[in-house]
Amino acid sequence: ESGEAAAAAMGKTFDEMVAQFTEESAIKRQNSVEEVAAMAVLLASDVASGITGSLLSVDGGTAAY
Repeated sequence: ESGEAAAAAMGKTFDEMVAQFTEESAIKRQNSVEEVAAMAVLLASDVASGITGSLLSVDGGTAAY
């Protein structure tokens, strides 16, 4: 589902939806491309060889488990 469709389903514009998610996140900002890339690099490295079957969210604290 596209971001525009998700926003429409919420009765919001895309920008309003992004602003809401940003405000509700623990870090009060969007993650940077570098932060997401850093997790990908870590997981592709030998350092992460012991990480199996894990859910690692790079979401600024928006997901609650």
